[in-house]
Amino acid sequence: MYNILLVEDNADMHSLLRDLLEWGGHAVLSGRTGQEALDVLKATRETPDVIISDLTMPQMDGITFLSHVRQNPDWEGVRFILMSANPHDARLKTDAVIGANGLLPKPFSLEDLNQLLETN
Repeated sequence: MYNILLVEDNADMHSLLRDLLEWGGHAVLSGRTGQEALDVLKATRETPDVIISDLTMPQMDGITFLSHVRQNPDWEGVRFILMSANPHDARLKTDAVIGANGLLPKPFSLEDLNQLLETN
């Protein structure tokens, strides 16, 4: 199982995903914004295996958060999965997304999530 940092600003979606991931045996850290997630990364002793981050969040979107993660050599091996309710969002067509290991379009099934966790 994986240590996962979940970054999602929608309280209902955050709670549902956290419950599903924990039910699947994963250890879950969480943040509600990109900045909060950066603070969690800096404070944790154990670097997560995977970050699952929403694309659209207040203060710092998922691509900006991804950029910060990829700039830190301590986190270079962390897999990064972006979630988006709008897979046609123009931000997903930028070079910045190259640093992501996968895209999870919302809504998604538990099978979709598990498959992406296992293949990346």
